[in-house]
Amino acid sequence: MIFLLMFNSLFCFVGHGTSLAAILLNAAISNSSVDQFKVRSQFTGGATSATVGKVQLGSQQDVQMKESDLPPRPRVAIEFKRRRPTYKTKRNVVYKKLDDVELKCDIFIPAGDGPFPAILAVHGGAWRSGTKFSMLRHSWRMVSAGYVVVAIDYRHAPRYKFPAQIHDCKHAVRWMRANAGAYKIDADRLGAFGYSAGGHLVALLGTTNSQDGLEGEVDRSLQGFSSRIQCVAAGGAPCEFSWIAPNSNVLVYWLGKSQAEAPEVYQRASPTSYVTPDDPPFFLFHGNSDWIVPWESSLTMHRKLLDANLNSQHEIAERKGHLGTFADMTWVQQAIVFFDARLKAAPAQGRTELAR
Repeated sequence: MIFLLMFNSLFCFVGHGTSLAAILLNAAISNSSVDQFKVRSQFTGGATSATVGKVQLGSQQDVQMKESDLPPRPRVAIEFKRRRPTYKTKRNVVYKKLDDVELKCDIFIPAGDGPFPAILAVHGGAWRSGTKFSMLRHSWRMVSAGYVVVAIDYRHAPRYKFPAQIHDCKHAVRWMRANAGAYKIDADRLGAFGYSAGGHLVALLGTTNSQDGLEGEVDRSLQGFSSRIQCVAAGGAPCEFSWIAPNSNVLVYWLGKSQAEAPEVYQRASPTSYVTPDDPPFFLFHGNSDWIVPWESSLTMHRKLLDANLNSQHEIAERKGHLGTFADMTWVQQAIVFFDARLKAAPAQGRTELAR
């Protein structure tokens, strides 16, 4: 809005005969220590003048702009200029085929020989909408930090109800390991990043194993490849559903029934139900002004992890809502710091302090 107002003012000046050169020069001089600014236009006879401080400027016919009249341009040494990271992108790679659908992913591969640690990126959208494209900015930052990033699409409710979504995520992890050589992936160093519904799914990835009944049908080509990951970064994640009213139908499209009708389904869909001492480190972040998913849900998960003597970090995005936290790229940078400590260095051990 400020830009539009400035542009409108500029247009008005030029439209009434004041030269653009004079206006630019006025702006340049006004950056110095002057204590008054006055523009005076006379529309009779075509005379126009502007006064800035004690400098009198005439019309375009009276003022000849010179390079030396303009403020100095900033000079940036070549060695300090930002260098754009180089990476390759493979779009719409099919990672899972079903009778009625093909699931695709976008793969971002850093420049170099590799292998590189890899991150599965899972989008949000209430398990019923969204695409891998929404993770594009997050993927750019992670590949620029030296990670292969695999951003996936997965099946949506209501056509595909739980646990179809976690089946797809687990399939994707196995697929990443099976195709590690083709995409320069270090199969022993896999993390997962997700937000909202995607945060819920990566939290389930981190806490469940083959004995929990959420693996789905494993393709013959992927048998022998693990669906376990080494660390989890989850934002705005619903990690349990105690905050959903028992008779509410808000999640019936995904879970089939209300919590009063089928409490066992809601328990089965809750990452907190599966916390065991062999779970990987977690980085949880949540806006404390989130009115879609209460931040206490991820805090409950954090406490469960700590009670199991696991490594967990829970961070609050102050005065941020659900979408505001997702759009704030500083949380991706913090997740990268977390991933660096877990996937590029020896994992830290021990119990973390309970945040908030």
